[in-house]
Amino acid sequence: MKKVLSVLLAALLLCGSMTAGTSALAAESKSTAITVSVYDGGFTLEPTEIAVSADLSDTYASQVGCNDAGDEPTILDAFLAVSKKLYGDDFMTKSPLVITESYGWKMITAAFGKDYPALGYYRNGAMASGVEEALTAGDVLEIDFYQNADYSDKYTYFNTRSATVASGDTITLTVTQNYYDSSYNNIIEPAAGLTVTVDGKEAATTDKNGKAKVKVSGVGTHLIAATAANDTIFAPWCVVNVSELTTYVRQEARAAAKYLTRDITAITCDDAVDYLMYLKSGYSVSKFKKGFVASVKENLKANGGKLISSYTGAEDIGLYGAVISALRLLGYNPQSFGGYDIVKAFEAVDLTKAVSNPYYYRVAIEAAGEDFGKKLCDDMVSRYYTMGKGLNYWGYSCDGTAYFLAAIAPFKSSYKAEVADAKKVIKSYTKSNGAFCDNTYVTTVNPDSTALAMMAYSALGDAKTAFKYYRWLVQGFEGRCGVFKYDGAYNAYATKDALIALEYFKKAANDSSLVHTKHVAKTTVTKAKPGKNGSIVKTCAVCGKRISRTVIYRPKKSIKIAKKTYRYTGKAITPKVTLYDSKGNVIPKKYYTVKYTKNTKVGTAKITVTFQGRYTGKLTRTFKIVKK
Repeated sequence: MKKVLSVLLAALLLCGSMTAGTSALAAESKSTAITVSVYDGGFTLEPTEIAVSADLSDTYASQVGCNDAGDEPTILDAFLAVSKKLYGDDFMTKSPLVITESYGWKMITAAFGKDYPALGYYRNGAMASGVEEALTAGDVLEIDFYQNADYSDKYTYFNTRSATVASGDTITLTVTQNYYDSSYNNIIEPAAGLTVTVDGKEAATTDKNGKAKVKVSGVGTHLIAATAANDTIFAPWCVVNVSELTTYVRQEARAAAKYLTRDITAITCDDAVDYLMYLKSGYSVSKFKKGFVASVKENLKANGGKLISSYTGAEDIGLYGAVISALRLLGYNPQSFGGYDIVKAFEAVDLTKAVSNPYYYRVAIEAAGEDFGKKLCDDMVSRYYTMGKGLNYWGYSCDGTAYFLAAIAPFKSSYKAEVADAKKVIKSYTKSNGAFCDNTYVTTVNPDSTALAMMAYSALGDAKTAFKYYRWLVQGFEGRCGVFKYDGAYNAYATKDALIALEYFKKAANDSSLVHTKHVAKTTVTKAKPGKNGSIVKTCAVCGKRISRTVIYRPKKSIKIAKKTYRYTGKAITPKVTLYDSKGNVIPKKYYTVKYTKNTKVGTAKITVTFQGRYTGKLTRTFKIVKK
């Protein structure tokens, strides 16, 4: 009986008849884009997007040996499309695809250079029902050749088929294997001990839970796969796109953290909110670890297992949340740290006394479990949020409402009305070039409000809207990579708000696979001066491509006035000044100031022109004042 089952299983595998999942609806068009891979102990075809046309099976029906029944693209059409891609239009000569119908089954008896191939084909992770199964846009088709004669190869797969990261990011992947044991029981379990590769190079090994941490560098597309040393598997794969956009965002975050920590010598428990921000940036702040950890232990010991802020003299949800998250990033367990359970103490705080700043709900909710996180959200909404106005802390503002949205985002489905209202509030603080604070304090767009609005939309997962604020932030306020200006000068507060927001934006951009399709223009002005042209150059902050360049023609070295000699009047004489550039164009008055000296008495008077704006330098000339 076991032998009969084995033969039957082999036949089913050959024709791809083991069905898992629901058949897709017919495609709406006769051409569909899908991702296909072919694996035969190695990739004959790495995961590639191809267009599958429904008429391929009609064209090659007589040569292949069968046709599909419908007008929709099918797996048969996909096999033909892959054959054409690998071997060209005359693939039937070089590597014929042959299908034989037997007992009602359409069985593939030749494919990709092999006769009577033992292969399986999986659509979206499930064994397909046959070559006539219809395909829909975005499907993933894996064609795998069995290496073992008894068809015992294990089907393995990552927890995701694709990911978008910044260069240098580490992603955690989980590998699962699905196979039948000797008694034909279906086994699904973590795939431990696999060698994970990036572009063919060994990068990690899966642990007992099938997990592996993989670092990916270099802008572009990378293939992550896995192999087993003592087992035969169908290789799992994941295509990782290293984003140009988020790679630059990561550089900005690291540069911002470097700028903000340049004069810091120590970080204590009280600085946990900022320390958490630096840890997330990716910039190395390891020199502060020992002092921070010791300070947290000291605080806990002095206060019987509670965290007390030295600023307020009381417990604070922001301090708790930041310490818990920071310790987790540092590899510590906050539920057993220094002999104390910080998480338990956190969840026991009296919220009527433990909120010193509603902006800190954000880090508290991030660190909290689901139940306590929801409790914190309810508390924040009831105490600080007013429909139609936003979050009230030192008055209503764009900034406060943005912090509110970032805090509530993990539970946004429970607060749909408040989320919709807060988005309207932020929109009311948005102009065509960024966001401003409010009508009382700051009525012009500024880096802080623009960055925090970006943070809010990023937290909600709206990367497209967040990208608009990101472009405004970079174009209007970034002085150098990661360091932002307020009123034209480098500013730590602006840079700190930007750093907080950049981490949210990076995650949203990666999660949504946001593509850098619009340049993020940064303008660099090289001022013109007498004797030398200047320029206005716009380049993309992300890719460095020059968008435009405008020449600022140098000023002529002469100052034109009506005449050289003026009659003494007893009053200051101020001849009208005209300046020209090297092309003969009049230079507008907004680009220079004029100063007159010794221009009242008889003698030689002097005119001094000082350039400003897009020009720099000075020019002088004299004129005579003579007696009547």
